Amino acid sequence: MQHAENLNPLDVLIENIRQTMTKKHGNAFLDLTNKHDLESHNKIKHLIKEEMKQLHCDEETEETVIASLIGLGAVDVLLKDPLVSEIMVNRPDDIYIEKNGILIKTDLCYRDEQEVLNLIYRIVQRCGRRINFSSPLVTARLPDGSRVNATIPPASEYPTITIRRFVQHVFSTEDLLSKNFISSEMVSFFDAVVGGKANIVICGATGSGKTTLLRWMAGFVPHTERLIVIEAVRELNLKHPHLISLEQSDKASINDLMINSLHMRPDRIILGEILGAESLELLQAMGTGHDGSFTTVHTHYGLKQAVSRMVRAMAKAKTVAPEELKAMIAETIDLLVFVKKFPDGSRHVVEVAEVESDNGEPVFRDIFHFRKKDNIHYQVGRISKELLQRIEDNMGDIPDIPSLGGGSNA
Repeated sequence: MQHAENLNPLDVLIENIRQTMTKKHGNAFLDLTNKHDLESHNKIKHLIKEEMKQLHCDEETEETVIASLIGLGAVDVLLKDPLVSEIMVNRPDDIYIEKNGILIKTDLCYRDEQEVLNLIYRIVQRCGRRINFSSPLVTARLPDGSRVNATIPPASEYPTITIRRFVQHVFSTEDLLSKNFISSEMVSFFDAVVGGKANIVICGATGSGKTTLLRWMAGFVPHTERLIVIEAVRELNLKHPHLISLEQSDKASINDLMINSLHMRPDRIILGEILGAESLELLQAMGTGHDGSFTTVHTHYGLKQAVSRMVRAMAKAKTVAPEELKAMIAETIDLLVFVKKFPDGSRHVVEVAEVESDNGEPVFRDIFHFRKKDNIHYQVGRISKELLQRIEDNMGDIPDIPSLGGGSNA
């Protein structure tokens, strides 16, 4: 803790308010400070505002004090900007954000390492977690749902905080079309294949738009169906009238949740991301009556690498040989969708392909490609007759577009 002579007037004010609130409200103030829910957050915010009214502080000073006492300090203001998707505190004076897909260095800073450490301790304490020398890594969640990862020495040279913002805005079809994330024909295509219960895997790198696409596609799931969503950290927050959302915890792994979900009478299962043995359970579920399910897989380089990543993840179950796993993928996954973030910050669905089997080896029937040079999505093929028949059986009428075997190219 710094001596008073080293503090600027604002820091002195913050410390005085902290001491006054503790003296007036005692444990009630400390309890509210350490609670995680929004109701407690708003209560303590009100108490601080009432105290500061007596000091005749301006609104900016008031917000700064509140941010320091119960918020995120220097970066708290960034939480008010809906265009900021990531906040990265590398050092007290080295803070970056991602905004509109671009990394930007800010001029914000914390006073010193101790201030960053105190913030980390406050965040993890509210969540009932801990971080210390022997356990220097933690992932937690802010009251608004944003995900926080923190590291302290010896895992990192400095205390670090990485915040992935909770996305409250669900991109509409019009939003995605205006950003050229997808094309108008792809809208009709995805409406049909999701409604027709195709099994879909979305692949791409971190920040490429996998979650955005999955969240949008889930909007095509009929409201008459029961949907089970399984995530390591809850972030999809889908809007569906008959949905159960399951989240990994110390007591229940993703694989536990995946196995348990099969006893919950799901029509479809959405697995947030393929990571390990749970992916084999999902694949088996897709092939035994839970078709129309989808998931994502992390990959930088396209469809072949996506299949390789899936095989490695499923192999962690240690029950099926890799070659058999490939055959299962070829037989069970209907579509792979590759999304990519470009250097200019734009994100696009760059490839959509049907997965077919060539003697047990997954091969791809290309349907859509995106060319950055032209900034255009091209329809380059159509789904197989077998997949088309399944979609028709599940949907009835389907759009008359080339990618589904209709239109002028039929």
